[in-house]
Amino acid sequence: MGKTSPFDDSTIAYEALEFSVDGLGPWSLVVPATVYPPREDTSMLAQAIMSLDLEPSTAVEVGCGSGVLSILLAENGWDVFAFDVNPYAVAASRSNVEESGHSNRVTVNEGGVGEPGWEIPKEAKLVVWNLPYLNPPDEGDLQLEPIEEASMTDISDGGWSAELIRHVSGRDEDELLILLLMRTDPRSPSNKEDWIRNGWSCRVVRTLRMGDEKLEAVAFWRPGLGVSAVIIDECDSTMSESLSLPGRGWQRIRSRKQVSGHGRGGSKWESLEGDLTATWRVAMGDETETSPGLIQTSVGSAVARIMGCRTKWPNDLIDEQGMKLGGIIVESSSNETGMRVGIGINATPRTVSDVRVSGWSETLGPVSSDTVFGIIDSSLSGMLEVVPGLPSVGSGTLLDLSWRGVSASLSEGVSPSFLGEKMRVVGLDMGGGLILEQGGDVSIVTDLDTIEWFFPAEF
Repeated sequence: MGKTSPFDDSTIAYEALEFSVDGLGPWSLVVPATVYPPREDTSMLAQAIMSLDLEPSTAVEVGCGSGVLSILLAENGWDVFAFDVNPYAVAASRSNVEESGHSNRVTVNEGGVGEPGWEIPKEAKLVVWNLPYLNPPDEGDLQLEPIEEASMTDISDGGWSAELIRHVSGRDEDELLILLLMRTDPRSPSNKEDWIRNGWSCRVVRTLRMGDEKLEAVAFWRPGLGVSAVIIDECDSTMSESLSLPGRGWQRIRSRKQVSGHGRGGSKWESLEGDLTATWRVAMGDETETSPGLIQTSVGSAVARIMGCRTKWPNDLIDEQGMKLGGIIVESSSNETGMRVGIGINATPRTVSDVRVSGWSETLGPVSSDTVFGIIDSSLSGMLEVVPGLPSVGSGTLLDLSWRGVSASLSEGVSPSFLGEKMRVVGLDMGGGLILEQGGDVSIVTDLDTIEWFFPAEF
């Protein structure tokens, strides 16, 4: 005897289908015509869920549609609160959950982000949402039925993602992981940068190309899972002070004034009150063998993007005139686990030792050091923090990030000279070393003192 659908006695058209992913399932599903059926993006988000090595507890699925992701979570031991604004999706999910034998673990209700009175249950440790990513239609140009519009189309002003940020930002519970499927090319109104600006870390877990669209499953969490940075009024050097921090977890220290900071090769780093001087003590995962050089170049690339400036290999931050506004230093020792990442950035331009230097007021405007630190902390956490249950970022990804930073300057005409000879930059190695070529001869450079950089007149 075949499965009985809740829509058998109605005028609603539906289809019966099966869904499986990576050896789990198949699950028999009933999907009404107005409900988003499982597709390639659903499979990718399911694979992202399965890649999380988390202890099952309580999860929330927003926009549950057919309910198949809630069924997957229940199959893996989670208790799930599933929501959808489409009443047909609610009916279908309830029926599909019952058919799968998981009614004791999955509760399906009508509602969702933006609905009056809706909120995420306090006990939730994981939130999953296949975000609507179709562009908002022009006024009067509705292409879908209203119910379909709500489930498939993003909204303007930050998208549905921004609405979710408002729901979760006031929570006292910091051990919350959010997994969203987002369209990043072409970019939809929902975007990762909004989360970073609001103090959340992010990491891409899965990527999928569907035609001319790029979709990403992105995990978000609070840096340090709620462990705050240590803030002091004054110190000699945050790099030295960071040695007192615990050797595990996401540890960082910043000082409002640093009097004896140092840069590459022990050079003095002069800073003023209001500048950013901070050090992160990065505890690398057991399986991670990323070199300090690659950490330095990838952090430089990430920070340059935040600051709206460029990187000068391997560790300088420069403005559009080629003037230095900050730098990155990475240190480690045999008795340390992991490494220390120090960042110093000027807030305003000045003259140091008869050399004119720049500041973030020239690239970002009058932004406080608190704001700059928060954004950098979120970005670095997304790259380097070891988060329980979440895959780490591989060296290949850090290398790609590093090369984007270096090539941004190269594309504007910056060129190097190595030991007095003009060279062409062709890449970076896995240690962050600069790969140079001239006449077919290739050199890998790791010492900045052997390189001289030339900047075009209008850099």
